[in-house]
Amino acid sequence: MLGALTWFVWYPTPLFRAVGGADVFATLLAVDVMIGPLLTWIVFRPGKASLRMDLTTIIMLQAIAFSYGVYTLFDGRPVYIAALGHRFDLVRANEVDPSDLKAAGKHLPWFGPQWVGTREATDAKERERVLFAADAGADYGNFPQYHQPLAAMRAEILAKASPAAALRALNPGASEAIDRWLADHGHDVDNTVFQGIKSRNEDMTVMIDRHSGDIIGIAPFRPWK
Repeated sequence: MLGALTWFVWYPTPLFRAVGGADVFATLLAVDVMIGPLLTWIVFRPGKASLRMDLTTIIMLQAIAFSYGVYTLFDGRPVYIAALGHRFDLVRANEVDPSDLKAAGKHLPWFGPQWVGTREATDAKERERVLFAADAGADYGNFPQYHQPLAAMRAEILAKASPAAALRALNPGASEAIDRWLADHGHDVDNTVFQGIKSRNEDMTVMIDRHSGDIIGIAPFRPWK
């Protein structure tokens, strides 16, 4: 159940890889599968007076550790895939300040990330605040009050996108994989352009229909040098 929720809802492929969620999930499994049985093996002695209390404590520790792991996965889930015009940013739940959510009158999405466009703040102090936030790796995608429909940026995105054929030079030895990914999605390099998507663990590629500007999907290929 947790695996399905993680891979298909909170971190749809390939976002789990993009944010480095595998490490958290592996730790969660280690706690649930290994630590409990190991501690049980250590304390278990038939006839031991405190055995029931020991086992209860182990179960409680497992539950606490498991709950913390689930919370960490939920708190680090991608909530926005934000277009900046020249690239996309993958924004996680714990990278959005509650005060900015309140200013936007919004709540974070619970069931998968939303594709959004962004617009520049009109207030000089706000523009300065966002500029300084860049030092911590944030940009307009982290500020929901400056989101707008992705369709409003379609022309800008297409104008600043690169031909999909350029991915072959950026990903040596992956030409067949690139062509296969596009074919699986009903496209080829001639009718596809791309922009990079910046993420915590691994930057990837947003594939875009060069004619309509529609998003085809996110592909696990390097988008820049």
